[in-house]
Amino acid sequence: MQGASDQRIVVSGINRSLLFKGAATLAVIFVVGSLVLFATPSHYYFRAERGGLGLCEGRLWGLVGSAVPGYEFIPVSADAARSLVGKPFASAEEALNTLRPIVEQAAREGMAAVAPGEKQLAQLYKTVLPNLQGAKLLGIQGYDARVEALEKWMAVVTGQSHTPTSH
Repeated sequence: MQGASDQRIVVSGINRSLLFKGAATLAVIFVVGSLVLFATPSHYYFRAERGGLGLCEGRLWGLVGSAVPGYEFIPVSADAARSLVGKPFASAEEALNTLRPIVEQAAREGMAAVAPGEKQLAQLYKTVLPNLQGAKLLGIQGYDARVEALEKWMAVVTGQSHTPTSH
């Protein structure tokens, strides 16, 4: 009788050839992805932000980006400004130059809409302002900020460059 020998085959749970090929593939994808990321020029775009817009600088169609300092939040409610969300611009100045006329027109339209009401309020405040100024002059607390704001507002609404101030 011949000797019995153990002829079991050892099988690894990991196919080393596939592991090496997978690691090489991932390394190539990582290198190519890094090159694409850094070779892609950055662009600027607006994103909707808390009821306004935020200007961002980014790469890869906004997937990698950050807010532009000073323009993280631009308070604007004009519907036309919403059409700029996601649109790419070559520079921050180009993006802002596109937004400026939209905001200016919306501001003008808004001011024109409230002007009649402001004129009526200005007529009413003409009788209130002297009493507020008198209260401030007599040292009654809590009227300083209101008198200053109302004097400035009245000057703007009535078109006067200067209104009499209290002492």
